[in-house]
Amino acid sequence: MNISKLSFRNKLKSAFLVISVLSILITGLFSYTTTARILEDKALTLTQDTVAKSAQVVDEKLNNLMVVMMTFMISNSFQNMLKDAASGNASAYFTHMSNMDNVFSQARIAEPLIQSIYISTPIGDFYPLPMNLNRSVAFKDTALYARAAKAKRNIWIEGHEDPLFKGNPRVVSLILLPIAQFSTTDVYVVVNIRESGLRQIVGSPASGGSERFLLNSDGGLVYADDDPLAGQTARSGRASAFLKSEAEAGYTTVRLGREDYLLNYARLGLNDWTVVAVQSKSEVLKDLDAVKWAILLITALSFFVTFLLSGWFTRYLLRPLKGLQLVMKRVEGNDLTARFDSDREDDLAQVGFRFNRMLEQIVVLIDEVKSAEASKRSAEIKSLSAQMDPHFLYNTLNTIYWKLNLGQVEPSQRMIVALSRLFQLGLNKGREMTTLHKELDHVRQYLELQSLCYENLFDYAVGVEDDALLARPVPRLILQPLVENAILHGFKDMEDGGRIGIAARRDAGGDAWIVEVRDNGRGMDAVDVKQLSRAEGESGGYALDNLVSRLQLVYGDEARLSIESAPDRGTTITLRIPLRGED
Repeated sequence: MNISKLSFRNKLKSAFLVISVLSILITGLFSYTTTARILEDKALTLTQDTVAKSAQVVDEKLNNLMVVMMTFMISNSFQNMLKDAASGNASAYFTHMSNMDNVFSQARIAEPLIQSIYISTPIGDFYPLPMNLNRSVAFKDTALYARAAKAKRNIWIEGHEDPLFKGNPRVVSLILLPIAQFSTTDVYVVVNIRESGLRQIVGSPASGGSERFLLNSDGGLVYADDDPLAGQTARSGRASAFLKSEAEAGYTTVRLGREDYLLNYARLGLNDWTVVAVQSKSEVLKDLDAVKWAILLITALSFFVTFLLSGWFTRYLLRPLKGLQLVMKRVEGNDLTARFDSDREDDLAQVGFRFNRMLEQIVVLIDEVKSAEASKRSAEIKSLSAQMDPHFLYNTLNTIYWKLNLGQVEPSQRMIVALSRLFQLGLNKGREMTTLHKELDHVRQYLELQSLCYENLFDYAVGVEDDALLARPVPRLILQPLVENAILHGFKDMEDGGRIGIAARRDAGGDAWIVEVRDNGRGMDAVDVKQLSRAEGESGGYALDNLVSRLQLVYGDEARLSIESAPDRGTTITLRIPLRGED
């Protein structure tokens, strides 16, 4: 349906319907989003409590593990072994091995989460005797040793297959530096924790519909997890932002694949691991379906009521417009005396009253246009009078006469040819527009005549940066008034040494071109510049405001004329003419 072809009545009626429906939809959308946000925040808050408790349980378990291992390392058996390891005495290795087995057993009983304990020393390796050591792999050849040697501190290592004992069970390792009152080197205590046991501790509380797992500081899984959501979260890198933040706990929303998930996290206090819980946002917000259908039902009922009421409102509001329509038909018949009349004071009646004022302004504008046309013609007449300056013509003919009397035939011939060419170019077959080439030729003839009338007073030069500018159309006789002012004003008190330069170039901006007329005369102060612009000077100079008016008739307000002058520093007049709008 083409809306532009509808009647105003139908458009108004449609507007009622659209505005009403949009208002209802906006209200419904706001209600829906607010409810969704409340449900989302509630779900995040409830899950956050569970995640925080889970992190607390893991922290307590790992702290207990650390206490057990601290007790292990301050035992007499361990300290005695450590002394021989520090001195390099391997003679009592088997005695220490037997004594340490009892300590190993006590540690594993105290903390059932421990899978195995392994101690690497310069005098040999110590481990529980019942366990089968993997003798095909040396500790120093494993990634565990590489990380421990680089860190030089107690470190936790994520889930991996145990390379030290046969069977390669999956474990999470804690590598400890020994506690001793003397210096020890190259001694490492490796505590392997059952990966399945740690996974059970993280997920042991009621999950509330969310999947919980541990991530390290790089966003990777601490232990293997069969749930694909855990792996997807780790691989996506979405968790890296909160892992880099300083907050100890919090929640956010992340997008995994094509679905949004609510993510809660809580950091452990013992290391840089973080407990993370992820749950589907759509599952949390499933109760919003009832709200959505309620909003749709309200929208449909409101649309029906609005449709019934819109017809009556439309007929009521259009009554004042009928009177205005009749007045407009009279104006179409050129009856500018027609006026709108109404006893109402509402907005529609004000439209009619403003229409009355608009008609009155139209009458005023018509008178102003007529006055502007008259001013334009006056400026054109003044322009034509400038090209036929009687004073200039008298001086030129008088000079020719005296040169002939003095026998100066060649200069007299030049002046006659220049005067003839000057009139030919100035008249331009009655056309107002000429080319820059002809305009420069015209001003050359004028300067030639003036230089012969005022011998030795000045010399001149004309230059064009780009020959393509010579074809640009310009109003005729825009340069002669400028050089005339230079001679009459600039060289008024001079007897010789005057210079006039005319240059044409493209503007740096590329949307206009420039013509400069420069002289080295006496210059002007601000008062003289203002007088030269607005009125004829006492010496017969040409008013530059007339020239600006002519340029703006052709180019509009984009045409510019600027004057730079100072006493005893000469004068530069610049014309800026746009490259468009020329006929």
